[in-house]
This record gives sequence, C-alpha cells and structure tokens, in this order.
Amino acid sequence: MHLHRNPKHQNSNKKSLEMSSQAYSNDKLKLQPPENFRFDSVPDSHNWPDLYDQPIVGSMCQDSIPVIDLTDPKLIEKIGKACEEWGVFLISNHGIEPKLLNQLGSQIHRLFALPAEVKLKVAKTEGHMSGYGNISSSKFFDKFPWSEGFSIAGNPLEQAQILWPHDYSSFCEVINEYKKVTKPLGCRLMHAMLLSLGLNEEELKHTLIGDSNKISNLVHLNSYPACPDPNRVLGLVPHTDTGFVTIVYHNGVSGLQVLKRKDDVGPARWVTVPVVPDTLVVNLGDLMHIVSNGKFHNVLHRTTVDRTKHRLSAAVFFAPPLDEQVGPLSQLTGPKQGPLYKPMTWLDFLKLRDVLYDKTIQAIKISEN
Repeated sequence: MHLHRNPKHQNSNKKSLEMSSQAYSNDKLKLQPPENFRFDSVPDSHNWPDLYDQPIVGSMCQDSIPVIDLTDPKLIEKIGKACEEWGVFLISNHGIEPKLLNQLGSQIHRLFALPAEVKLKVAKTEGHMSGYGNISSSKFFDKFPWSEGFSIAGNPLEQAQILWPHDYSSFCEVINEYKKVTKPLGCRLMHAMLLSLGLNEEELKHTLIGDSNKISNLVHLNSYPACPDPNRVLGLVPHTDTGFVTIVYHNGVSGLQVLKRKDDVGPARWVTVPVVPDTLVVNLGDLMHIVSNGKFHNVLHRTTVDRTKHRLSAAVFFAPPLDEQVGPLSQLTGPKQGPLYKPMTWLDFLKLRDVLYDKTIQAIKISEN
C-alpha cells in the first residue's frame, strides 16, 4: 500500500515523541476548515489516486468473513480461528437490543445533520479526547477523507450542551447507555480470545484484559455522506485500530473493507465486509496483536462511500489505562518462542504511533539476533 505521507509530519518526529498525549493521539490533528465538511462535489483535496492499489473483491466470494453466533457452543474455537485468519468477524446474538441500536442510529444522524459551523464549536482541541473532526490517522495522508467524525471519551454532556442547548439529554442518554452495554460485550469477546490462545480462567484473571475495571471504552461516531463520484474518494483512510478490540455498529450501508493478506487463495486484496442484519463488526487492534505475541492480526481496514446512500457508524474502542504496560502475555512465551515485542506503556505506544503510524509494530519488534 502506498501511503500519501505529509512531509511536514516527517520533519517533526522528534518533537512529536517528546510531547505528552492525553490519549488516542488526537491532540495534534489539524482540523479541516468548514468548506471541507460540505460534501456536494469532489475537490482535488479529496481525490484519492491509489484506491485500487490492491484488488477489490465483494462480500459474496470465497473470501468469507466469519459470522459468529455468540451462543454457539464452539464459540471459543471459532473466535480464535477468525482472529488468526482475519482479524475481523461479525457477531450475532450479541444481546444489544434493536431498540437501542435504532436510537443510536437516530442520534448519529441527528448529530451529523447539524451545520458544519455548529459542529466545529466542539472541535477537538489539544489535550482533549472528545470532539468533532477526523481520526488522527488522516494527518499521515495528503488527501482528505470523505467523512466526518465525533469522538466521545466519558460523558458527552459538555459537547451535547453546546450542540443542542435546549435538547441535549436524549443524545447523552443514548450514548451513555450504548457505552454501558458494550463494555461487558467487549470484555466477553476479549476473554474468549485469550481462552482460544490456551489460557485458562484462572490465568486470565491475572491478565490486564481479565480486569474489566481497567478497560476503558471510547466511542467514535462516523458519517460518510453520499458522494457524486464515489470511485474517486475514500471515506476512511487505511489504518489499524490502536487498542485491543473495536466493536462497530453501522446503519446497514456497505462500505467497510479489510485487507486480506496474501495466501493460497490469491494476492493481498481488499475484501468488502458484508452487511448482515442484526450483527455487529469486531476488529482486532494493535494491542491484541501484541498481547497474543503475533498470533492474532491487527486488521488494516478502510471505508468506501456510496453514490446515493449515507453511511453512519459507531465504533467503540477498548483500551487499557495510559500508564499500563502492555506486552506479549507471559503464558504465550517460553524457551521455544520468546516475546516478539517490547513491552511499553499504552501512552508511550500512542506517542510512537503518532510518529511512525503503520511502522509502529515493526519498530517495537524484538530482533532475533
């Protein structure tokens, strides 16, 4: 994949490493002006030249992304296989009520229907995780994505009161309820992943993932407006998520693509994640790749857009405390296979990624020499 890196960021690597980050590296993201959040035509600033850097296959093909029923008696085995082969899967019977998901979709639509000038009143600023703007990965590319985002860490009350001075409570109630119900779901999925790696319940209790009190969840809402020329734009830049696991809700509009690695079936290719009713998407992030000692894969993904349909989504990211050290699980290392990655705090990992982006994992890999 050819990344369109912005030279100004290459010259500030040393300075960036020395800066403190509150979380998720959103501090230094330069916000687009209001005109770049108006999606009625495709300016050169949004025209991506390398959309077809890899073959693209549809959702109905032999590259079948797993759909896993969480009530399946073979759940552990199936999750482990999906994490090893794909780094992404869909879950059904997840226990989240359709009513809440419908309310979530309505509130996301309500948010992004506001004028850009209103949303920019709650733009992300240095030292704050919450607010309006694109994901931090966007700064590593010369082109802008055909999307807008809104990050929520903790209670969205402060931002909601600015957006809707007289009618903010419904947004807060839905977002807080969704964060509440996805927390145990995310922890359950991560527990299943560790069990599939061979840990037992007692060993799992003594891992970072085994302590749900230490796991935080941040929500990022996304809007991908319909585009008059969708073959020239990207909704979301190619990236891996930084945390352990991400749970994604969407409004039924296709667009998410994952990069399947070269295998016996064919070369590396973009695979479109299918739209399956009553399911949620689960992505594995960088930290799950690290704690599994490389057995599970952090999946590179991106989003395309539609000519007539507006795609909305909500991604819930699960991560440790900033000062928590993360490294390969001791239960997965030994005389035959040592740790593949250097342990480091979550904060230091975020700082490093804020400079190295897609080269971060390689940078912390332990040399075999």
